[in-house]
Amino acid sequence: MITNIFHIGYHKTATTWFQKRFYSLVEGVNFIERENIRAFFYENEEVIFPNSNINIFCDEELSGNIHNGGLSGFLSRDVAKQISQFENPKAIIFIRNQFDMIQSSYLQYIKEGGNYSIDKYLHHKMYIRSNRTALFSFKHLNYYNLIKQYQELIGKENVFVYLFEDFVNNQKNFIESFIETHKLETDTSNLDFSRINYSYSKISYFIARIFNAFSRKNVLFKYYIIHIPKLYEISRELLSRISLFPIKQQVMLDHKIKAEILENYQQSNSKLEMEMGLDLRKYNYPI
Repeated sequence: MITNIFHIGYHKTATTWFQKRFYSLVEGVNFIERENIRAFFYENEEVIFPNSNINIFCDEELSGNIHNGGLSGFLSRDVAKQISQFENPKAIIFIRNQFDMIQSSYLQYIKEGGNYSIDKYLHHKMYIRSNRTALFSFKHLNYYNLIKQYQELIGKENVFVYLFEDFVNNQKNFIESFIETHKLETDTSNLDFSRINYSYSKISYFIARIFNAFSRKNVLFKYYIIHIPKLYEISRELLSRISLFPIKQQVMLDHKIKAEILENYQQSNSKLEMEMGLDLRKYNYPI
C-alpha cells in the first residue's frame, strides 16, 4: 500500500534541513522534488506522482507563507483539502514558539528585501482588507486551527505534531525517534546536523534595511527609491557572511508586541497543550 507523507512546515522550523540533509538520504522512498510540489499545489499544473511505496512531500509553503498569511488562509485550506485526496496521507507539522517565530519571520522578511520596521511589518495599518493583500497575519501562526483541520480531514492518527525546540535541543535523539515513528530507513551516522539557513546579524540587519531601499526585490510590501540591478543579490550574499553581534531571541519584540502575541495565541496554545499533550510551557510558548 502506498503511503504519502506530507511535511508541510511551518516556515522557520528547519524544513530546509529536512529537505536537503535528511529526506534525500532516506532509503526506499520517493522523495518528491520541490518543483513538482509547487507546480501541483500552487500553480494548478498536472503532475503524476509515483503510485507505489512511500512518497515524501516536503515544502514549508504547504502550510502557507509567513509573509502573506497563507493568502488569508485560503492557500493553507486548499492545500489541506488536496492532501486529503491522496491515498493514505500523513501530515507532519513542526511548530515553534510564536515569540521566536515572529522575530525570525521579520528577520527573514529583511533578508528577502524588506525594509519596513517590525511594527509596520506586523500591522500594515494602511491595508485593512486582509483578503485583498498578501501580508503578515497573526492568524497564520494559530497552530491549533491548522492542526485541527488536518485531523478532521485525514484523521488524528495521521497527523504528527512536533516542537521545533525539541529538535534543536537534541537533534540526534529526536531524529532517531522520528525515524522509528515513521518507519524510515537511513543511517544517522551520515547526517549533517549543521544549520543551512542563517539569520542576519545586527550589523547585517541595519545595512540590509538601507540597501533594500535601492532594490525592488524580493518582497512586495516595502519601499524602494530606485532599483539598482543585482544589488539585492550581491548585498544578501555579503551580509550573510557577517556573523558579528548575532541578534538574540526576542530582542526585537518590545513589551507591546509581546503582549499582542500573548493575546493572539494564549487560548489556542492552551488547547494544544490540553488536547494534544504538547509541553509548550517547557519552551515558554505564549500561554
